[in-house]
Amino acid sequence: MNDQKTLVGDVNGGRMRENYEIRFIKPCRHRFEEHRDLTPQYARNVFASGRMVQINLDNCSIQRMERLPASPSRSDAEEVGLLPLVDLLTQAPVCLTAIGVNEMPENKVAFAKTAYENFCASFWPGHRDDVEATQRPYDPASTAKNVSFSKLNDGERLAYGCAYVSLLQMQNIARRYSQLLPEQRFECYLHSIVGMLDIVNAFELELAKYAFWSLNATEINQLPQSLQDRRRDIHQNFTKLWATTEKCRLAAFNGAMDIFWLNGANFADELGLTLDMGFKRVPLENWVGTTDHKLFRICKDIHSTFGEGSQLKHLAVSRHFLDDMTYWKNVDGIAHAILFYRRRAGYSGVDNLLERIDASVKYVEQELAEVLGQSLQ
Repeated sequence: MNDQKTLVGDVNGGRMRENYEIRFIKPCRHRFEEHRDLTPQYARNVFASGRMVQINLDNCSIQRMERLPASPSRSDAEEVGLLPLVDLLTQAPVCLTAIGVNEMPENKVAFAKTAYENFCASFWPGHRDDVEATQRPYDPASTAKNVSFSKLNDGERLAYGCAYVSLLQMQNIARRYSQLLPEQRFECYLHSIVGMLDIVNAFELELAKYAFWSLNATEINQLPQSLQDRRRDIHQNFTKLWATTEKCRLAAFNGAMDIFWLNGANFADELGLTLDMGFKRVPLENWVGTTDHKLFRICKDIHSTFGEGSQLKHLAVSRHFLDDMTYWKNVDGIAHAILFYRRRAGYSGVDNLLERIDASVKYVEQELAEVLGQSLQ
């Protein structure tokens, strides 16, 4: 359900609840662009320049809408942390997508869609649906409690698969080769991803460096607080080890969806997607709306940026303090050597990526089940 709606309105703002309310991520910044907050004034400035802000709501944000009553007030929206979104919808021209339903089990979609439509009707009177909006197909009679990667359609497995395999393999390498040095585990991981997928995504590569970075409590406490926070956030959202194959699958899928929200916004910018406003088409500037503050904080330090003189994206990372540490010098050197060799060898692309993803998922899930001493369900 990727519904798009537009409106201009006006209402007084509410107080901010820093650690609870919805936040907005701009996944790609220009080379010297600092982190910025999405405000009604900024959205109005974007519209005045001939573009429009599109907010792609994740699963967590839509779940907050499900907690609202049938006729919610501004106080109700504030209570569930959605007042900043209400202010944007009513004070600036923006469009909205409920892309987060793609992460939900099928029997949850109808309720989520109703909650989303009720939110829009309550706080966005006069909005209209995009004529090109799409709806996620779903089976309301489904009894599945979680989304199973193997049961997704071809397009979904292709979209989420590289991140899903990468996060599963971090779990597998960490457990299977725990006797190796952290740098050696990272090297095993990177060679395995090249062998399985023949694609190395920069965001997942950076996560892997954190995944195998082993520190004791004293070493952690000696890190700057900002670095302790980043390490903890990445651990909680992407690299935490789980005790069962099913929990590993679920964590990998949740992490893959987080990455998809960011990559999807970047890809939409690269494609130059536009919104049909009837009298003209307006280019979109894509943001992600989330109540996952860990992801929000991570994206302050790890985000995409435009290459100089190109629309192609590069990964920008905050490396203050890390560049002086032996582990980080080693894993950066390993990654550089392997990726440089691939470039020199003439890497050009993968024609059978879906086939590789499906085979890799089957292999890594079996490896995880084996190392965890479980049978694969």
